[in-house]
Amino acid sequence: MATILITGAGGLLGANLVLDALASGHRVIAVDHQYPIRHPEVDSLAADLCQAGAAESILAAKRPDWVIHCAAATSVDGCEADPAMAFRLNRDMAQAVARGARAAGSRLVHISTDAVFDGERGGYREEDVPSPINVYGRSKLEGERAVAAADPQALIVRTNLYGWNAQDKQSLAEWFLSNLEAGKRCRGFTDVWFSPILVNDLGRLLFAMLEAGLAGVYHVAGGECVSKYDFGVLIARVFGFDPQLIRPAATPDGPPRARRGRQLCLRSLRIDALAGLRLPAAAEGLTRWKQLGEEGLAGRLRGLIDPQPQAGARDV
Repeated sequence: MATILITGAGGLLGANLVLDALASGHRVIAVDHQYPIRHPEVDSLAADLCQAGAAESILAAKRPDWVIHCAAATSVDGCEADPAMAFRLNRDMAQAVARGARAAGSRLVHISTDAVFDGERGGYREEDVPSPINVYGRSKLEGERAVAAADPQALIVRTNLYGWNAQDKQSLAEWFLSNLEAGKRCRGFTDVWFSPILVNDLGRLLFAMLEAGLAGVYHVAGGECVSKYDFGVLIARVFGFDPQLIRPAATPDGPPRARRGRQLCLRSLRIDALAGLRLPAAAEGLTRWKQLGEEGLAGRLRGLIDPQPQAGARDV
């Protein structure tokens, strides 16, 4: 089994990866600035990887087999309001982690996003030229390029995920579900399309890709392109709620602080070409998400972290 260092370990992806890695028998080193992991089997570090030399020092000391870099600034509007913060976290920190991983002889996965594309047409393949339309997308694209330059053997994964969250905030799927459970009507946009993947399916694929020694850019998203309205309706059906609680709507005319792409579906051609790897359709992923909830995963995730972030920490 491998020793895996996970950055941003208290986030949606990071926390699920921690539990999935432990369940698979891996040794886990969890790094987070805001929400350090609390688990007896985890080597947990509270560290600010934006500090000069921090990432390189940790990786030189721990020398993990694999590094999964999840830490990032993920608020699209927050990035638009503070571009310096966005590039520091999404480009500069990623570059430092990549340099440290290469020096330590660790295989690196850098997590990126579908927002590196403009969302004008959808169906984006790995070889399509990115053209982000907001600060978040630009900072993540520059992060990809910095990682590839620092560690040419790095694996760069573009995705769009959902799942149970360790923190007191909701993924899109959780937002839909909480409204359905309360019997509230909520809007689902019919003109915004994406390829959502369950975080636990993404984790399974990341581990398989690391074991296979893959490198370069891969799209690892859901196997189906759906509108956000269709996604909400699927959640209602899978969980046994009235689908009519999800009301079809177009995105508002008044723009938010940051522009968003409307057709951000990813085509995962490189994954499709690999034997043994398959991207699940939306209903399949949501069915597994429901099962994991019934098995108590949400509670186990919440028990991993202190619900109050450490003083002075940033949102990554």
